Amino acid sequence: MHITDLVVRELGLTQVTELDPYATINGVTIVNLETAEGYFRVHLVRDSQYVNVKLEEGSKLAAYYNSLFWHEISTAEKLSIPSAHFKTRFNIKDGDVRHSVFITKSEEKGHVLPKLGLPELEQVARQIANLHSINSRIAKEQFELNVEENYGNIRCFKRKIQKDILDVFELALTSEVAQFFMNPSSVLQKVKILIHHLENPRDDEKEQHRVITHGRLSAELCKFDDHGKLVEITEWENIHLGNPVEDLTNLIVTSADVEIRRKKFMKVFQVYFYALVDIHPPNYQLSELKKWYKEFEARVVVDGIESLLLTLSENPNDEIKRTTAHRWETALDDTVDFITGNYISDDEHTFFSHKEEEE
Repeated sequence: MHITDLVVRELGLTQVTELDPYATINGVTIVNLETAEGYFRVHLVRDSQYVNVKLEEGSKLAAYYNSLFWHEISTAEKLSIPSAHFKTRFNIKDGDVRHSVFITKSEEKGHVLPKLGLPELEQVARQIANLHSINSRIAKEQFELNVEENYGNIRCFKRKIQKDILDVFELALTSEVAQFFMNPSSVLQKVKILIHHLENPRDDEKEQHRVITHGRLSAELCKFDDHGKLVEITEWENIHLGNPVEDLTNLIVTSADVEIRRKKFMKVFQVYFYALVDIHPPNYQLSELKKWYKEFEARVVVDGIESLLLTLSENPNDEIKRTTAHRWETALDDTVDFITGNYISDDEHTFFSHKEEEE
C-alpha cells in the first residue's frame, strides 16, 4: 500500500493533496500532505533490523531518530518553539524491507524566502533564544543519551564523504558552473586552508557553553506566513549540544546578504542575547558571541559546500545560483582572511554597534 494511503487511513484525513516527495540532505524521505484537517509531514526511512549497518545507512537512521526525538519531546513538553507537532509513528513492512515512519502536523503551511533580511533574521534570533533557554528544563543527560551519539554518526559520515564532495566540487569549478564564481581558480586552495584549520581544533572557552542547537539552520528551513511572521523551523535532524553561536552563524552566512554578514551581524546577535537575558540569563557575554561568530564561520563555509553543489546542480534559476555562489564565496574569502591574519577588524564595541543605522 502507498505510504500516503496508510497515513490517510491512520489519521482519518480527507481532501488530501500529496506534494512531491524529496530527501533531506541526510537522506530522510519527506512527503508533505495538504488536507482538510491541516498540513502534515511524513518522515520516512528504511530501518535495518541489524545492529551493525553501513555508515551511510546509519547516518540516515541517526538523522531520522534525532528528528523524531525532537518532535516528540517538543510536543510533549509544549515548548514554545515554532516547529511541527508530533502526531504518531509506525512501521511498514514490505517483504524483507522495513521502514520507520513518523508524522508531524504544522499549524500553518508557510513559505520559505530565498534570503533573509534583518527583520526575518531577528525573528529567528528570538526563537533561538527561546531554544537555548529550555536547557534548564530538559535534562542534558537525556539529550546526550538520545541525540549526541546520533549526531556523532552523522558527522562521521560527513567526514567520510568530504573528499568525494571536494572532488565533485573541483570538477564543477572547471565546468560551466565556474561562471557563477568570481575567482573559481582560487576557490579550492582556500577551501583547503579552512579544512587544514579545522583539522587542528583548539580547546578553548567556546566549548564550555553547550546549548541545544538545531544544527543546520538556513533560510530554506524557516517558513513565514503572508504577513512575514516566522511560523515554523523545519528539519531537526542535526540537533545536538553545541556552541551558542552555531545556529545564527550558519543562518547569517547561508541566508543573508553579504552586507548584513559583514557589517550588521551583531544586530542579530544583540536581539538574540537580550531576548535570552530576559528569559534565562546566560553565563557568556555578548562580546564572546562576536568572537565565536568569526571562529565558527570556517565550519559553516566548509559544511556549506554540499548544499552549494545541490543548488548549482539542481536549481533551474541562474540568478539564484549566482547569488548563492556569491554569498558562499565571499564568506570563504573573509574567513580565510580571518584565519591568515588579513582580516581587518572594526574593533566596534558590541554595545554600540546597533547605532550604525541610526546616526
